[in-house]
Amino acid sequence: MKIQELHTTNSKLLNPNFGILVVLCVVLYGLAIFKDYIFSQTYSTGFYWSDTMLYNIYWLLFIPSMQFANFIYKKVQFKSLTNKILYALSTGFIFSLLHIFIFTSIFILASNLIYSVPHRFLTILKNAVSHQLHITIIAYLFSPFVFEYLKRKIHSQIQNINKTITVKNGTRRIKIDISTILFIKTDRPYTMIHSTNQKFLHDESLKNLENILDSQIFLRVHRSVIINKNHITELKSRKNGDYDGVLTNGQSVRFSRHYRKNWSELLNH
Repeated sequence: MKIQELHTTNSKLLNPNFGILVVLCVVLYGLAIFKDYIFSQTYSTGFYWSDTMLYNIYWLLFIPSMQFANFIYKKVQFKSLTNKILYALSTGFIFSLLHIFIFTSIFILASNLIYSVPHRFLTILKNAVSHQLHITIIAYLFSPFVFEYLKRKIHSQIQNINKTITVKNGTRRIKIDISTILFIKTDRPYTMIHSTNQKFLHDESLKNLENILDSQIFLRVHRSVIINKNHITELKSRKNGDYDGVLTNGQSVRFSRHYRKNWSELLNH
Protein backbone atom coordinates (compact mmCIF):
# COMPACT_ATOMS: atom_id res chain seq x y z
CA MET A 1 0.00 0.00 0.00
CA LYS A 2 1.50 3.33 -1.02
CA ILE A 3 1.77 6.37 1.23
CA GLN A 4 -0.92 8.20 -0.72
CA GLU A 5 -3.27 5.24 -0.36
CA LEU A 6 -2.55 5.05 3.37
CA HIS A 7 -3.22 8.75 3.74
CA THR A 8 -6.60 8.40 1.96
CA THR A 9 -7.51 5.38 4.07
CA ASN A 10 -6.56 7.12 7.31
CA SER A 11 -8.49 10.24 6.35
CA LYS A 12 -11.61 8.14 5.90
CA LEU A 13 -11.04 6.53 9.28
CA LEU A 14 -10.27 9.77 11.11
CA ASN A 15 -13.35 11.60 9.80
CA PRO A 16 -16.18 9.37 11.12
CA ASN A 17 -16.47 11.45 14.31
CA PHE A 18 -17.55 14.45 12.27
CA GLY A 19 -19.74 12.39 9.95
CA ILE A 20 -21.55 10.69 12.83
CA LEU A 21 -22.02 14.04 14.57
CA VAL A 22 -23.52 15.64 11.45
CA VAL A 23 -25.92 12.75 10.84
CA LEU A 24 -26.99 12.68 14.51
CA CYS A 25 -27.64 16.44 14.64
CA VAL A 26 -29.56 16.45 11.35
CA VAL A 27 -31.71 13.54 12.56
CA LEU A 28 -32.38 15.36 15.86
CA TYR A 29 -33.28 18.48 13.91
CA GLY A 30 -35.79 16.57 11.79
CA LEU A 31 -37.26 14.71 14.77
CA ALA A 32 -37.65 17.96 16.73
CA ILE A 33 -39.60 19.54 13.87
CA PHE A 34 -41.72 16.40 13.51
CA LYS A 35 -42.43 16.42 17.27
CA ASP A 36 -43.58 20.03 17.09
CA TYR A 37 -45.88 19.17 14.20
CA ILE A 38 -47.41 16.17 16.02
CA PHE A 39 -47.88 18.29 19.14
CA SER A 40 -49.67 20.99 17.16
CA GLN A 41 -51.98 18.43 15.55
CA THR A 42 -52.71 16.65 18.83
CA TYR A 43 -53.49 19.76 20.85
CA SER A 44 -54.81 21.89 17.95
CA THR A 45 -52.19 24.59 18.40
CA GLY A 46 -50.67 26.71 15.67
CA PHE A 47 -47.79 25.30 13.65
CA TYR A 48 -45.47 27.64 11.77
CA TRP A 49 -42.71 26.13 9.65
CA SER A 50 -40.46 29.18 9.84
CA ASP A 51 -40.66 29.33 13.65
CA THR A 52 -40.02 25.64 14.27
CA MET A 53 -37.24 25.37 11.66
CA LEU A 54 -35.52 28.44 13.09
CA TYR A 55 -35.87 27.39 16.72
CA ASN A 56 -34.59 23.86 16.14
CA ILE A 57 -31.30 25.03 14.65
CA TYR A 58 -30.38 24.54 18.31
CA TRP A 59 -29.56 20.92 17.40
CA LEU A 60 -27.56 21.83 14.30
CA LEU A 61 -25.42 24.15 16.41
CA PHE A 62 -23.95 21.05 18.08
CA ILE A 63 -22.04 20.32 14.85
CA PRO A 64 -19.52 23.19 15.06
CA SER A 65 -19.61 23.47 18.86
CA MET A 66 -18.87 19.79 19.48
CA GLN A 67 -16.05 19.93 16.93
CA PHE A 68 -14.57 22.89 18.79
CA ALA A 69 -14.97 21.11 22.15
CA ASN A 70 -13.21 18.05 20.72
CA PHE A 71 -10.41 20.25 19.35
CA ILE A 72 -9.85 21.80 22.79
CA TYR A 73 -9.93 18.40 24.50
CA LYS A 74 -7.29 16.99 22.13
CA LYS A 75 -5.04 19.98 22.82
CA VAL A 76 -5.24 19.48 26.60
CA GLN A 77 -4.42 15.73 26.55
CA PHE A 78 -5.11 14.77 30.18
CA LYS A 79 -3.54 11.54 31.37
CA SER A 80 -5.41 10.78 34.61
CA LEU A 81 -9.10 9.90 34.82
CA THR A 82 -9.64 12.39 37.66
CA ASN A 83 -8.38 15.30 35.55
CA LYS A 84 -10.53 14.17 32.64
CA ILE A 85 -13.63 14.11 34.85
CA LEU A 86 -12.85 17.55 36.30
CA TYR A 87 -12.29 18.89 32.79
CA ALA A 88 -15.59 17.41 31.58
CA LEU A 89 -17.50 18.89 34.52
CA SER A 90 -16.08 22.38 34.14
CA THR A 91 -16.20 22.65 30.36
CA GLY A 92 -19.56 20.85 30.19
CA PHE A 93 -21.30 23.72 31.94
CA ILE A 94 -19.27 26.41 30.16
CA PHE A 95 -19.93 25.00 26.68
CA SER A 96 -23.62 24.50 27.52
CA LEU A 97 -24.09 28.12 28.55
CA LEU A 98 -22.18 29.33 25.49
CA HIS A 99 -24.28 27.07 23.27
CA ILE A 100 -27.54 28.53 24.60
CA PHE A 101 -26.29 32.12 24.41
CA ILE A 102 -25.01 31.73 20.82
CA PHE A 103 -28.24 29.97 19.77
CA THR A 104 -30.37 32.74 21.27
CA SER A 105 -28.27 35.41 19.55
CA ILE A 106 -28.58 33.66 16.17
CA PHE A 107 -32.31 33.17 16.66
CA ILE A 108 -32.92 36.84 17.52
CA LEU A 109 -30.76 38.04 14.62
CA ALA A 110 -32.71 35.86 12.17
CA SER A 111 -35.99 36.85 13.80
CA ASN A 112 -35.23 40.53 13.24
CA LEU A 113 -34.49 39.85 9.59
CA ILE A 114 -37.53 37.63 8.94
CA TYR A 115 -40.39 38.97 11.06
CA SER A 116 -41.91 42.41 11.32
CA VAL A 117 -42.42 41.75 15.03
CA PRO A 118 -39.31 39.88 16.16
CA HIS A 119 -39.03 37.61 19.19
CA ARG A 120 -37.59 38.90 22.43
CA PHE A 121 -34.10 37.81 23.51
CA LEU A 122 -35.00 37.00 27.13
CA THR A 123 -38.06 34.98 26.10
CA ILE A 124 -36.05 32.71 23.81
CA LEU A 125 -33.18 32.48 26.32
CA LYS A 126 -35.49 31.40 29.16
CA ASN A 127 -37.25 28.90 26.90
CA ALA A 128 -33.93 27.34 25.83
CA VAL A 129 -32.69 27.14 29.42
CA SER A 130 -35.88 25.48 30.67
CA HIS A 131 -36.22 22.98 27.81
CA GLN A 132 -32.73 22.24 26.45
CA LEU A 133 -30.19 23.06 29.17
CA HIS A 134 -30.25 19.64 30.88
CA ILE A 135 -29.82 17.77 27.58
CA THR A 136 -27.04 20.13 26.49
CA ILE A 137 -25.11 19.69 29.75
CA ILE A 138 -25.31 15.90 29.47
CA ALA A 139 -24.09 16.05 25.85
CA TYR A 140 -21.06 18.18 26.68
CA LEU A 141 -20.27 16.27 29.88
CA PHE A 142 -19.97 12.96 28.08
CA SER A 143 -18.56 14.19 24.76
CA PRO A 144 -14.86 14.01 25.84
CA PHE A 145 -15.22 10.35 26.80
CA VAL A 146 -17.17 9.52 23.64
CA PHE A 147 -14.56 11.25 21.47
CA GLU A 148 -11.75 9.42 23.26
CA TYR A 149 -13.48 6.06 22.84
CA LEU A 150 -13.96 6.69 19.11
CA LYS A 151 -10.34 7.81 18.83
CA ARG A 152 -9.13 4.54 20.37
CA LYS A 153 -11.35 2.53 18.05
CA ILE A 154 -10.09 4.44 15.01
CA HIS A 155 -6.44 4.00 16.01
CA SER A 156 -7.10 0.30 16.46
CA GLN A 157 -8.48 0.12 12.91
CA ILE A 158 -5.52 2.08 11.55
CA GLN A 159 -3.10 -0.22 13.31
CA ASN A 160 -4.80 -3.25 11.80
CA ILE A 161 -4.79 -1.77 8.30
CA ASN A 162 -1.38 -0.10 8.22
CA LYS A 163 0.94 -3.07 8.62
CA THR A 164 3.30 -1.86 5.91
CA ILE A 165 4.16 1.30 4.01
CA THR A 166 5.78 1.62 0.63
CA VAL A 167 8.77 3.94 0.64
CA LYS A 168 9.37 5.78 -2.59
CA ASN A 169 12.64 7.27 -3.74
CA GLY A 170 12.81 8.21 -7.39
CA THR A 171 11.82 5.13 -9.37
CA ARG A 172 12.30 2.73 -6.45
CA ARG A 173 9.41 1.36 -4.36
CA ILE A 174 10.32 -0.57 -1.20
CA LYS A 175 7.76 -2.09 1.16
CA ILE A 176 8.62 -1.82 4.88
CA ASP A 177 6.97 -3.56 7.81
CA ILE A 178 5.93 -0.70 10.12
CA SER A 179 6.83 -2.67 13.24
CA THR A 180 10.51 -2.72 12.13
CA ILE A 181 10.79 1.08 11.96
CA LEU A 182 12.95 2.40 14.80
CA PHE A 183 12.69 6.12 14.09
CA ILE A 184 12.26 8.59 11.24
CA LYS A 185 14.41 11.68 10.93
CA THR A 186 14.30 14.72 8.68
CA ASP A 187 17.02 14.70 6.03
CA ARG A 188 16.00 17.78 4.06
CA PRO A 189 14.38 17.79 1.62
CA TYR A 190 13.74 14.11 2.39
CA THR A 191 13.22 11.92 5.43
CA MET A 192 15.41 9.05 6.53
CA ILE A 193 13.57 5.97 7.79
CA HIS A 194 15.72 3.87 10.13
CA SER A 195 14.54 0.27 10.40
CA THR A 196 15.99 -2.63 12.36
CA ASN A 197 18.20 -3.68 9.45
CA GLN A 198 18.75 -0.70 7.15
CA LYS A 199 18.01 2.94 6.32
CA PHE A 200 15.67 4.26 3.59
CA LEU A 201 15.72 7.72 2.07
CA HIS A 202 12.12 8.74 1.42
CA ASP A 203 10.66 11.77 -0.38
CA GLU A 204 7.65 12.33 1.92
CA SER A 205 7.82 15.03 4.58
CA LEU A 206 8.03 14.17 8.27
CA LYS A 207 4.67 15.88 8.81
CA ASN A 208 2.95 13.65 6.24
CA LEU A 209 4.41 10.55 7.82
CA GLU A 210 3.33 11.74 11.27
CA ASN A 211 -0.25 12.09 10.03
CA ILE A 212 -0.21 8.62 8.49
CA LEU A 213 1.40 6.56 11.24
CA ASP A 214 -0.39 5.49 14.43
CA SER A 215 0.14 8.32 16.93
CA GLN A 216 -0.23 5.87 19.82
CA ILE A 217 2.99 4.15 18.70
CA PHE A 218 4.92 6.71 16.65
CA LEU A 219 5.67 9.77 18.76
CA ARG A 220 7.10 13.13 17.72
CA VAL A 221 9.97 13.59 20.20
CA HIS A 222 11.86 16.32 18.38
CA ARG A 223 11.04 18.79 15.60
CA SER A 224 12.99 16.53 13.25
CA VAL A 225 12.38 13.05 14.75
CA ILE A 226 9.52 10.54 15.14
CA ILE A 227 10.24 7.38 17.12
CA ASN A 228 8.56 4.00 17.47
CA LYS A 229 7.99 3.79 21.24
CA ASN A 230 8.03 -0.01 21.11
CA HIS A 231 11.75 0.16 20.33
CA ILE A 232 12.68 2.40 23.27
CA THR A 233 14.63 0.51 25.95
CA GLU A 234 15.98 3.35 28.11
CA LEU A 235 15.71 7.09 28.72
CA LYS A 236 18.71 9.07 29.96
CA SER A 237 18.24 12.60 31.32
CA ARG A 238 20.42 15.42 29.97
CA LYS A 239 19.66 17.44 33.16
CA ASN A 240 18.04 20.23 31.14
CA GLY A 241 14.64 18.70 30.42
CA ASP A 242 15.84 16.84 27.33
CA TYR A 243 16.45 13.09 27.30
CA ASP A 244 18.34 10.58 25.19
CA GLY A 245 16.25 7.60 24.17
CA VAL A 246 18.16 4.37 23.69
CA LEU A 247 16.68 2.08 21.02
CA THR A 248 16.69 -1.70 20.74
CA ASN A 249 19.65 -1.53 18.33
CA GLY A 250 21.68 0.54 20.81
CA GLN A 251 21.31 3.78 18.87
CA SER A 252 20.49 6.98 20.75
CA VAL A 253 17.87 9.59 19.79
CA ARG A 254 17.43 12.98 21.46
CA PHE A 255 14.05 13.68 23.08
CA SER A 256 13.31 17.42 23.16
CA ARG A 257 11.59 18.93 26.20
CA HIS A 258 9.49 21.02 23.79
CA TYR A 259 7.69 17.80 22.74
CA ARG A 260 7.55 16.32 26.23
CA LYS A 261 3.74 16.07 26.22
CA ASN A 262 4.12 13.50 23.40
CA TRP A 263 6.55 11.26 25.24
CA SER A 264 6.16 12.01 28.96
CA GLU A 265 4.23 8.75 29.43
CA LEU A 266 7.44 6.85 28.57
CA LEU A 267 9.08 8.21 31.72
CA ASN A 268 6.59 6.31 33.89
CA HIS A 269 6.11 3.35 31.57
